[in-house]
Amino acid sequence: MKRNVALFVLLFLVIGCGNLHTPPLGQPEDQVLNFVVMGDNRPADVFRPEQPYIYHKVVAAAVALNPALILNTGDLVFGYDTLSQEKATEEFDDFEAATAPIREKGIPLYITMGNHSGYTEFARQAFRNRYENQDTGRLYYSFDVKNSHFIILCSELENEESQITGEQMEWLKMDLKGTKDKHIFVLLHKPLYPKIKHLEDSMNKHPEKRDALADLFKQYNVDMVFVGHVHVYNFSVVSGLNQIIAGGSGAPLAGTLGEGGFNHFFHVIINGDDIDYRLLPLQNEVLLATQLISEGRIQGAISLAEKAIEILPAHPMPNIIATVGYKVAEHPAKYAAGITVLQSILGSEEEVYFRLGEFCLDAKLLDLADLFLAKALNMTANSFKVLYHCGKLKMAENQYAIALEMYKKALPLTDNDYFKLDIQKQIKTLEEKM
Repeated sequence: MKRNVALFVLLFLVIGCGNLHTPPLGQPEDQVLNFVVMGDNRPADVFRPEQPYIYHKVVAAAVALNPALILNTGDLVFGYDTLSQEKATEEFDDFEAATAPIREKGIPLYITMGNHSGYTEFARQAFRNRYENQDTGRLYYSFDVKNSHFIILCSELENEESQITGEQMEWLKMDLKGTKDKHIFVLLHKPLYPKIKHLEDSMNKHPEKRDALADLFKQYNVDMVFVGHVHVYNFSVVSGLNQIIAGGSGAPLAGTLGEGGFNHFFHVIINGDDIDYRLLPLQNEVLLATQLISEGRIQGAISLAEKAIEILPAHPMPNIIATVGYKVAEHPAKYAAGITVLQSILGSEEEVYFRLGEFCLDAKLLDLADLFLAKALNMTANSFKVLYHCGKLKMAENQYAIALEMYKKALPLTDNDYFKLDIQKQIKTLEEKM
């Protein structure tokens, strides 16, 4: 089969996409196929647990293209805080709620496991329960659609992370033998050839096994390997093997704009032997508004936040940014209305003031962070996240005695090893300063 590859970068900010699935004149229907690649849409951290605003836009834009299927590069949930089955279920339920337009349209969705979904036993089991192949009971499998063969691999099998080896490798060899006269697309989470970040913990962590995998792909003329893990767009050709990193559907971006650090997804159109890979960037009003408010450009931040609220009224982040903007710009009526809306979204006044304070701390608006976190602290004296952020705030304000007090109160309130180690480190640093 002829392997023509064309990569089209659409250099505009996609607000919405029309239906591009129009079979070319004279081309047999079984030779025409379009699909979407997205992924790495997980929440930023445990304190912003909802699916990112931009992921909702990615889903809407992808569904509008009417693809035959969608591939997701993994890391659906934050996962690192899933210390119970209940928490794991909650995080995957939130992902599915944001993904509902894909399900409602009946578009098949194929997902590879990311490292965040495999971090705890609860997250791993929740992922397997929902997304392993029902026919084989495995996290790696393949399927055909028209003239194309799709292979879903798992770079996160337990005790086999960052490698394709053992039974999975033997299965892959057998599977590739039956792919004559088909385009071949491979999906897995970790790149064979990482860029910008994760340079030591991707498939190159085991270079001999990575090279064996790459050689196998080249032997069978794999058209493209789609990966995530690094939150950028990157297209590379290494010794004849094509790889696209498509990790820009919502997780915190890596790299500069020029390095591919922008939100995006891919639309792939197959026309017989020809394949077009269309990179679709998306404008992230929440990210832009956050940057503007950090720079003191308040009215611009408010305008972008209000635009995002029109697109997704019930998402907390644009409402948080707008409400902070109203406070800074001294619009008391709008600020009061913003607090009311946030309470209906977040469920409690304490959570509203915590989220406002957490955002302001992140945006280096320390006076406002102090105001909001103090309000949250007055409502609860035993909230880990409030005390932890108060400690970070007081550290930033060089109020070391108060920071030490807050961290010591927060430490026994968490079971999370990451936060325990971080707080212990901060306590040691503060005690050395005092």
